[in-house]
Amino acid sequence: MTSGGDQLTFAGDALFPVAFDHPDWQNGFEHDPEEATRVRLRLMREAAASGEILVAVNGDAFRWVATVWDY
Repeated sequence: MTSGGDQLTFAGDALFPVAFDHPDWQNGFEHDPEEATRVRLRLMREAAASGEILVAVNGDAFRWVATVWDY
């Protein structure tokens, strides 16, 4: 979603807290765990590369970047 110069990506159930340290772990609701892992990694890489405030890359790991969204 884009508004002015701001962008928001809603990751929904694709990202969950432990996924930042272990993106290959499944949450139990994924019907295709291998595809879920690929999508999760793609989402995190894209968010980190675009500078969105959701994800940062820290070496080989992803880190959640906490922020307040004033909607």
